[in-house]
Amino acid sequence: MKNENPQEAFSARIRHYAEILNPLFDPKPHMNTNRFFEFVCVLVRSSGIEDAGWDPWYESQAILNDLLALATLELPADKFPEANRTRLRLGLISYCHVTEMDLPYALLANLLRLRIGEKYDINSFRDLARFTGKGHRARLILPSPRKKIERISELSRKAQLPDVAQALERIYDGAIRNAVYHSDYTLTDKELRLLAGTRFSKKEGVYTPVVELDELNSLVVETFAFYRAFFALYERCRKSFGDFQGAFLPYDGHYKGVLRLVFDNDGFLAGFRVYWPNESVSEYSRSRNGCIGSNLVFDPDGSINFMVGLCASRPGKFSPLVEDGAQPSYAVVPGTTARPHWPDDLKVYKLGPAENQAKPSV
Repeated sequence: MKNENPQEAFSARIRHYAEILNPLFDPKPHMNTNRFFEFVCVLVRSSGIEDAGWDPWYESQAILNDLLALATLELPADKFPEANRTRLRLGLISYCHVTEMDLPYALLANLLRLRIGEKYDINSFRDLARFTGKGHRARLILPSPRKKIERISELSRKAQLPDVAQALERIYDGAIRNAVYHSDYTLTDKELRLLAGTRFSKKEGVYTPVVELDELNSLVVETFAFYRAFFALYERCRKSFGDFQGAFLPYDGHYKGVLRLVFDNDGFLAGFRVYWPNESVSEYSRSRNGCIGSNLVFDPDGSINFMVGLCASRPGKFSPLVEDGAQPSYAVVPGTTARPHWPDDLKVYKLGPAENQAKPSV
């Protein structure tokens, strides 16, 4: 609408991108047992064990919040004689940072992989990495954002969600990113000038080393609208699993594993715990305090599998983990004296009030 103020226009762009991205966070296509587990792995970013302070997501949030706060401060003229350019410089740094973050690309790739029936992959871009040099001069070159976007574009076409790729391609400008990171640009009151190379201007329809400030501002606004929508949907999706707190899901029909989700203190999905009928437990959880995991295997294709403990020497019909004639025995739920069980009716269940004293949390 022509009468929209900048904040209203920005909110409208957030809603636009939320409509494009929303199908990726819809759990309904994943509501069978195996696919549900894969969806959980994506949302909690299952990977290896980490101590606190090794997840770059928290630092990325912090620096973006810092840059936003700095950009909105009243800048004293004696210290910042070109306040508008100062804010623009902060915006350019923020733009480069947000478009370089690994987490959004990894999440998008895995969410799209699930939509086409593939498994979660702890590093869905590993095949795009390459080595340069030989011997002690060999160096690993990680894939650029452009390479990741190309992979995501391929997946989005297969998933019949082409708008996801088009949105990413709209907001990523490698020429501006390179110019800022390599200090190959200048600013005037009217434009950003690229000192090495050119870019295609959608406004002018030509390749040019000049980016008018209204076009540059539009790019930054679109980019932050996209990422604001993306992270809002991601956090909302992690929060939406609240009904599963304290619930047990019959997960593995062969070994008779029972799945329980793990939540953080704010009620966000943070991990999972699988109970096996020989008292073994496989688990993974992620929090600001680090990532813990046990009895997990990362297969060569990047998917997650389980170590289920010792198999029975003479297994019965119930499970290869339970001796013939013996009763299954699941581990005690932490903080309680209760044990889960394999239900006769293969549905989600909760233990009684007296048993269910604790929520798995991190």
